[in-house]
Amino acid sequence: MKPTTTSVCILLALLSAARGRAGDMTEYSRQYYAENTQALVYTTAAGQTMPYRLFVPENDNPKKRYPLLLVFHGAGSRGEDNLKHLRPWVAGWINEAVQKKHPCIILMPQCPEGRQWVNTPWKKGSYSYDDVPISEPMTLAKEIFDTILEEKSVDRSRIYVMGCSMGGYGTWYFTMRYPGLVAAAVPVCGGGDPAMAKKLEHIPIRAFHGDLDTTVPPEGSYEMVEAIEKAGGKKVKLTVYEGVKHGSYKLAWQEPGLVDWLFKQKK
Repeated sequence: MKPTTTSVCILLALLSAARGRAGDMTEYSRQYYAENTQALVYTTAAGQTMPYRLFVPENDNPKKRYPLLLVFHGAGSRGEDNLKHLRPWVAGWINEAVQKKHPCIILMPQCPEGRQWVNTPWKKGSYSYDDVPISEPMTLAKEIFDTILEEKSVDRSRIYVMGCSMGGYGTWYFTMRYPGLVAAAVPVCGGGDPAMAKKLEHIPIRAFHGDLDTTVPPEGSYEMVEAIEKAGGKKVKLTVYEGVKHGSYKLAWQEPGLVDWLFKQKK
């Protein structure tokens, strides 16, 4: 059910108008993102593997602590090529202007084909956290995340999580499971468990969804935001793009003010 709280910002633009705004941040080619990130593969002692991309600021200063942005991609970017998930809305903040103002480390794991960050049907929106054990891809992503924390110069008070669609579910799940780690979250067209809202009440969250989304129903975002507010949360906001189907992820990463908002958040 669509909430009526003031935290929900309904954008009164038609789909065409919304798309027309998508030039505010430079969109590079996939080759650019590939050339400016490290292609790595994580391997467990048991032989499990997961490819991932890592972006580290140019002229990385080991004496400086950098924010870490963990990004969960959507279902269409699954695979083992360590390339397909380098889409603008995932790697988009590897942007010269953004990095000049907000240098950060960006971690982008790639989920295997046929697997999910969270093992729940997307079309159902919300789900019960207790009924969904942590998936193998999420487990491996967390192990990679832990490795980066140990090996890189990370500001642990500024850890951010962002993801779209299947990755929106991953963002909600990671934030629900590890609320003590996350300084802010940006779930786009995803869903979580409203019963976990109390754990999220103090975490700044900017959620996004299209009101005509039939791939992941907007109720997945509505219900999470409404539950967090009822739990006492005052740092959550949902932006709903009117007339937009599942393409909200193409708009959210360029949302005016989002980058500056995110990097202001601190544990």
